[in-house]
Amino acid sequence: MTEPLLLAKRLFLIGSEYTDKDDPVSAGIAISLFQDSVEIFIWSLLKHLDAEAKENTSFISFFDLVINARNNKNNQSLPFKAKMIEMNKSRVGFKHYGNLPDASEAIKFSAYTEEFLILSFSEFYSLEFDSLSIVDLVTYPDVRTRLKSAESKLKDKEFVGAIAEVAIAKAMLFEIVANYFPRPDRRLSDGDSLLRQIPGLQGVKLFAYLSEYLSKSSEANMIAMLGIQISDYLIIQRYFPAALHMASGEWHLQYHARPDPDEIVTGKAIHMIVSAAIRAQEIIGGK
Repeated sequence: MTEPLLLAKRLFLIGSEYTDKDDPVSAGIAISLFQDSVEIFIWSLLKHLDAEAKENTSFISFFDLVINARNNKNNQSLPFKAKMIEMNKSRVGFKHYGNLPDASEAIKFSAYTEEFLILSFSEFYSLEFDSLSIVDLVTYPDVRTRLKSAESKLKDKEFVGAIAEVAIAKAMLFEIVANYFPRPDRRLSDGDSLLRQIPGLQGVKLFAYLSEYLSKSSEANMIAMLGIQISDYLIIQRYFPAALHMASGEWHLQYHARPDPDEIVTGKAIHMIVSAAIRAQEIIGGK
């Protein structure tokens, strides 16, 4: 039961990211994701209630099927039927006919979807929407543990501590992904010591620059593979301390005058690394 609900929440959160882009295509993608979120939730609910549903069942029919389901003893109805049908029409217009919605439509349907999920989670599953953590979708145990800790610290408003946990989770994830990319030999920069023995090349740093370039290129490839947008990666560069994995197995953090994060930045950072971890699982498999 829990996994479809987590997926519904994840699709809602991804859709919410597209509402920030403020353009018609992104708005259409956001609305499509909101619709998918609602539909995944309802399909899960239909199974939970032992409803008579078929694969070609229309979206509008879902509402009556829920009311008349065998295990829906009190004939509880899904909330906000008119709003959900309005969103479905907008999604059909975009997906099937190429009608571009106004960016404000995505914001409106984001609110509709959140209202629907919050009330439906509570009424049909006795669950708080905010209590369901998509971190549970991460299958890398060490990464998941750090992200869980970050969520706990965020809840307690310990933003600096939460970002520290996310930074370590990110470093752990990148260690896993790095195994699938060529990495420059750590001794590459030692070549400069040989060049400096040549007269006139005492200050040369050719191999040091080459090593740094290859390392940054490798990280850029990982970022692209994990679906992290450059604008989001700037959060990592600005707020995350450097997480160094020591030979002892411990993690050491270097801050270098990083600004203190707030609740919004911390929440966005957690969601970013969670999404990246799930993306990694889809590409290279989980552990």
